[in-house]
Amino acid sequence: MPSSDPPRPRGCCSRCCSSLFTLGFLILIYWLIFQPHQIRVYMNSATLSNFALSDAMLTYNLSLNISLRNPNRKIGIYYDRLSAAAFYNGLQLGPAESSFFEPFFQHTKNTRMVYPVFEGSQGDLSKDVKDAFNKDKNDGAYNLDVKLNAKLRHKVWFIKLSFKPKIDCWLRFPLTANGSASMAAQPVPRKCRVKY
Repeated sequence: MPSSDPPRPRGCCSRCCSSLFTLGFLILIYWLIFQPHQIRVYMNSATLSNFALSDAMLTYNLSLNISLRNPNRKIGIYYDRLSAAAFYNGLQLGPAESSFFEPFFQHTKNTRMVYPVFEGSQGDLSKDVKDAFNKDKNDGAYNLDVKLNAKLRHKVWFIKLSFKPKIDCWLRFPLTANGSASMAAQPVPRKCRVKY
């Protein structure tokens, strides 16, 4: 007696495996030919000319000099989006001047400079931020974190591959003898962490 089970689709699994194999093979060829490297980001200088807590108001003036290096010999990079944000104990310092940058293309073996500036004041601070400020002041240094968010495309011939790396730059500003923040983070230049 013939089976009444509906016919099962054939070849679906094999087509899927074949597509994955082909994609993996193409990625391997791309890697072997072009040897792509992730961008290198350095904090060249950082100036914290004002950082004070008064009447529950945190005042800040942070200027940065950051270099973005494309170390690749065969791959150009499109920066479709690039923005910077500064944080102190989880508190975002902003809005920032020059925190968003115009899209640009970076040629091979090229370095591009960006200069984000964070200036202003923040009120209504949490107890954690106030406690962290007083602790850092007693410890003799303020710790800030600068994050860059980017949307990149690698250009190889007619192929463009997209990436969204997270860039993290940790800064430490020792206090001067009069208790104010020093003018430059130590040590600089400092290599930032890039995570794809």
